[in-house]
Order: sequence, then structure tokens, then C-alpha cells
Amino acid sequence: MNKRSIPYHFLIFLTYLLIQVFFFDNMILFRTAFCFVYIGFLLLLPLQVSSITLIVVAFFSGLLVDIFYNTPGINASSSVFIGFIRPFWLSLITPRGGYEDVDIPRLKTLGFSWFITYSAPLIFIHHLTLFIVEAGDLINFWFVINKTIFSTIYTTGILVLSQYMFYARVRYI
Repeated sequence: MNKRSIPYHFLIFLTYLLIQVFFFDNMILFRTAFCFVYIGFLLLLPLQVSSITLIVVAFFSGLLVDIFYNTPGINASSSVFIGFIRPFWLSLITPRGGYEDVDIPRLKTLGFSWFITYSAPLIFIHHLTLFIVEAGDLINFWFVINKTIFSTIYTTGILVLSQYMFYARVRYI
């Protein structure tokens, strides 16, 4: 991430944060599925972002959501865990030759199946961490798993939908 792209990514983060806080805060499906669209910002950061930068950005993004949701450290801890796991997950799913001319892991550049393979497990891990920390124990293990699965489907669906709606399609000449 170069210095010129920092304002761009900051604006993207503010957009995700505002959408999370003012719209998806109240968009709960069947009192089970929660949408944490702000992690889309972390997932769509450039592939070359260093691990330390990613963890610091994840911490502050989660902390800002925690401030608005009045959940001390729950989103921050889940986001930091995603920031820690993302480089390892990317190394597992990267093709042998690497990525050609790909800076940001978007659906339009890498395809639907790659984006789902990339984002869904990270979203699942984020939600599982968040709901386990929120519960404080594993007495309601099946309820936590249920919330995690449905929230993962909900969040992944919203992120895929936003990729189709707001990012320009690739034009082939």
C-alpha cells in the first residue's frame, strides 16, 4: 500500500464503518444472523499489505466498531485474529505462479469461486471468534455455531452483492 492509496483506503473504511453502524446495526435476521460488513474492508485490502500493518488496521477498525456498538474489545479481538490469519490463508490459496496484475482481491478480478473460497472461511473464523468471546463460555455451543453459520452466510452474501453492485465490471475489448 503506497502513500497515495492511504486516503483512498481511509475513505473506503469510513464507508464500511458508516454502513455498519447506521444500517447493519439493526439488520438482524431471525434474531440469529448478524451482518458485520465492516470486515469487508479488511478482506479487500491489497494483497501486499504487511502482516503488522494489517493487524494494526484490523485492531483500529474493530475498536471503532466496538465504540459504536458498546462492545468492549469483541470486534477488535475478532478483527485482529482475521488480520493474523489472512496472510496464512492467502498463502494456502495462492496459485503456484502467484497473481498477475492483481492488487486487491476483488470478485471482478479473481472470480466468484475464488472470492468465496477466500472470504467465507475468514468471515466464518471472524464470526466464530466474535460469538465465542461474546458468549464468554461454550455452554451454548450449538447456539454459537448456529449464529456463526447463519451470520457467515448473511455477511458473505452482502459482501458478494456489494461487489456486484458497487465495483465496475471488467470490460473486455
